[in-house]
Amino acid sequence: MKDKKERVVLYGLGNAGKSMLPYIRENFDILFWVDGNQSLWGTKYEGISVCAPESLSGYDGKVIVTTTEAFFVEIADYLLKLGFDKNNIVRGQHQVCDQIAEIVPCEVEMLKPKKVNLRECDLLERAEGEKTCKVMVFCAFYTLYVNQLIRNCKKRMPDIHFSILSNSEAYFDEMKAYADHIYVYHSYAELYGILNELPEYDVFQLLWIENTWVYFRNIIREKCKRLNLGVGGSDLYRSRKAERIYKKSLIEMADQISAQTDATISAFLEVYPFTAGKIRWVNYGIEALEYMEQECRLKARERRRRLDISDDVIVVMCGYNASEAHRHVGLVETLAGMDKSVKEKILLLLPMTYPNGREGYIEEVERHLGGCGIPFRILTEYMNVQDMAEIEMMSDVLITVQTTDQLSSTMLEIMYAGKTVIAGKWLPYEDLREKGIFFVSVDEIADLTKALTEVVTDYRTFQERCSSNRKIVYDMSSWNTASPRWQKLWETTVFSGGAGK
Repeated sequence: MKDKKERVVLYGLGNAGKSMLPYIRENFDILFWVDGNQSLWGTKYEGISVCAPESLSGYDGKVIVTTTEAFFVEIADYLLKLGFDKNNIVRGQHQVCDQIAEIVPCEVEMLKPKKVNLRECDLLERAEGEKTCKVMVFCAFYTLYVNQLIRNCKKRMPDIHFSILSNSEAYFDEMKAYADHIYVYHSYAELYGILNELPEYDVFQLLWIENTWVYFRNIIREKCKRLNLGVGGSDLYRSRKAERIYKKSLIEMADQISAQTDATISAFLEVYPFTAGKIRWVNYGIEALEYMEQECRLKARERRRRLDISDDVIVVMCGYNASEAHRHVGLVETLAGMDKSVKEKILLLLPMTYPNGREGYIEEVERHLGGCGIPFRILTEYMNVQDMAEIEMMSDVLITVQTTDQLSSTMLEIMYAGKTVIAGKWLPYEDLREKGIFFVSVDEIADLTKALTEVVTDYRTFQERCSSNRKIVYDMSSWNTASPRWQKLWETTVFSGGAGK
């Protein structure tokens, strides 16, 4: 006779919960699903009834919160106020990169670490040696920002020994020549085990303030002489109130904090004023600038021909990935209202090569494009740095009206190439204008019709106004100028011994 499965209630019927359902069903007996969306109440998903949060009244069993981490903190707080014991509030971790689906407790103190062999967790299979100048870069997924940071800083600071901690094995091919170690965890229990076994590092550089690192904050603090946090766009602008409160404990532990723009620093200080003495401007360099010269221009023309785009048409790039945050549908619907004479002069180009799993959204955008009366191309195949540089060079205009951002390297690359950018005024780009960079701002998406019409009608004038952007962007964002800022961020410990915890 099989062991009886534990009975649970699920909280949160979103994409994360749906993706976890097979794993949860295999391990638990599901009573019902709870969600805050009133339109779902009384319905069923995969045979499971969906109820209002009030349905938890009188229930004292286990609740698996099946949402993204951004919502977990808020829901856990709600459950605690209802009287649930912390032991009965667990988080459903859906599969991300090479991290498996799993159920983890509300707090790390309740998590049992997996006993690991540190060398076996390293994709490079190297033993930790007694080295000086050790910097570990943390990022809980695969991103080119890690690759570019380490690759370019290693070239310019060969004495620093870089390592990576992530849940993605995709770093191996590009980073094996630059990193001493690439530690990959496949579960929170394994991550806990890796952190336990790590020796002390000079610097832990958290690329962004992710909830994963907040969960493990105490052991992270114990394992480094200096803890540095980077502020990204989503971990500040898109974080909810409860999540910001949750992150405060990690932020208080940090020795230094960096952000890419003055506007982001100001926004961060509004939320966390106590960080005024330890936050500074440190930007990422843009690797593509080194490639965007004559060879890139020639290849861009070849790529334009392969895409069957006439030399006479003005190519308008709409966003730069397949995230809904770029608001492609609203953008396309607005541009559909332009005069026919303008539509005939342009082609919409939509790079939608990442993130993975966005096929449904891409199809939705394509349906809207089909009815807008403007020729278009959607790009979905993977592109490396050089490929993307060629796409940017063959474009003439970039429209970026995403919901939030810190500072887009794609946008800066377009500016460096001398092309016109139309950006949402709500995005924190005004300090670029103060540095002398020219771009067009719109107050809302509805204003795109007028703004793009003006650019297309008088394109040469706008192009001339953008010609001075090149030098300003290089001085600000080449790795030759950016890497010394990172060195200064690390040098207190790395080059002079630094302060202890």
